[in-house]
Amino acid sequence: MLIFIAGMPRSGSTYSFNVVKQALSRRGDVASVTSDRRAQFTSGETNHAIYKAHDADDELLSLLQNGSIKSICTIRKPEIAVLSWLNTFGGEPTQVIDTVMLPWMRLYERIAAHSLVISLDEIEGRRLRSTWKIGRYACPDYSPVEWMKDCRNFSKRRVSDLLKEVEDKKRKVVEGGWTYYDEETFFHRRHISDRSKFDTRPEVLAYIRNRLAPWLDGNGNLIRPGQHS
Repeated sequence: MLIFIAGMPRSGSTYSFNVVKQALSRRGDVASVTSDRRAQFTSGETNHAIYKAHDADDELLSLLQNGSIKSICTIRKPEIAVLSWLNTFGGEPTQVIDTVMLPWMRLYERIAAHSLVISLDEIEGRRLRSTWKIGRYACPDYSPVEWMKDCRNFSKRRVSDLLKEVEDKKRKVVEGGWTYYDEETFFHRRHISDRSKFDTRPEVLAYIRNRLAPWLDGNGNLIRPGQHS
């Protein structure tokens, strides 16, 4: 089985990745790939593969559109995603929108109808339900026993403990230059950003909404497939 984790940046895609990884690992070997060059992804050397990225080429999109692979697309309010990125990694709104958000928005247009779309609000506010939904989408035979185990392993407390270990480099981390992340789970330093520190000045929010307007409704929310602003 091949699964594409294609969430909006800063929207809970790493959580989804880990639920999927645990479910698939109980059903055979799993390869996890982050590079846009997916040699391992289609090599056939493992039973299952997960490709986690915020962009895709035409080959991958074709596989998704013809039903050869599955995709999970996590989302949140786009302006909050931009502010979360800025709070976590720094930069300027223009740079983040041009290099991160606009490419993802164009991807979203092509994958949403073929993906399980789940919001960060649901992941955070209904963790039990969202874990079950993700697990069952990845593996239709995902069981209540697996679900209970994954809900326990990815509880807020356990994820917080993991993030502290990543921050302190008590786990095996991969240096990415501008950040570093846990080799096993892909959780990175400062994975959970402090929302009280977001730059919510009206002019900043207005600029973000203006740049992303084709994909937003009147309240700045992402338009879902089939919706109209």
